[in-house]
Amino acid sequence: MAPRVDPNAGTYVEMEGVMEVRYSSEKVDWQKAPEDFIHFQARMTEIPENFCQKDKRTTVQAYFHCLVCDCHLKSLRPLCDHVRGNKHVRKVFMKKRQILGLPLEQQNAPKVKKLKKETPRVDVGQTLRQRLQECGEPVLGLEYVTEFVNPDNPSDHPLYTCRLEGCKSAWGTSHDMQNHVKKTKHHRCFFRKMFPADSRLGGLTSADILKMAAEYEEEEGGSEVRDYEVILLVCEYQKYMELRDRTAVRRRVINIGVGRVGGTERERKDCEE
Repeated sequence: MAPRVDPNAGTYVEMEGVMEVRYSSEKVDWQKAPEDFIHFQARMTEIPENFCQKDKRTTVQAYFHCLVCDCHLKSLRPLCDHVRGNKHVRKVFMKKRQILGLPLEQQNAPKVKKLKKETPRVDVGQTLRQRLQECGEPVLGLEYVTEFVNPDNPSDHPLYTCRLEGCKSAWGTSHDMQNHVKKTKHHRCFFRKMFPADSRLGGLTSADILKMAAEYEEEEGGSEVRDYEVILLVCEYQKYMELRDRTAVRRRVINIGVGRVGGTERERKDCEE
């Protein structure tokens, strides 16, 4: 069994490859090769306090180097404190497991709770047009999108719906609608509307649909000449408030996890309508 680390008993390491004794000198003739600490402690019954003191004649100075922590220790007291430190002990433990071919983490070790990344804030005050002008992906079917604004309060952010058959659940902020009109589902619904007799659409992959959308938009002149005027604008207070309340319900349902941990039957229906 390897000796247990105990600086008071002269044991600083319990295996090779953890620490070295190194020597530096201004004179080439006096330079020495490093020595693994396991061999050093075996031949040294006691390390003198002045072991790391520089020899004025030869300019040789000994120091301790921790291989697992990659740091120098230039006197005995820091060496004793270092080998007892939690960081060093953990790194030695990991090295030992690596040498033995064991998993780097204990199987039953408690899992460290990861901090949840904050969701980036989205500026919902931007219009869909503003968002899509910076979008490099193909966008089709804007003539089926409706923009709702609050005539009583122009500072309220706009809301949107998509009237394409198959896109019934697509409504929300400009951020929501931007994500919707770029997705395969919307593109597929658009092509089904445009080419109802084309039976191939149902069997196309997402990559196929994306390629088809990019080619279609390019044939229409590309994103540079995309017509945003086809987006239907509705300035009615009642309709705006209905859609805003509906969006707020969906946000609440998403946050509490409808169908898993909560949400009322009424809220589920509101989201499905």
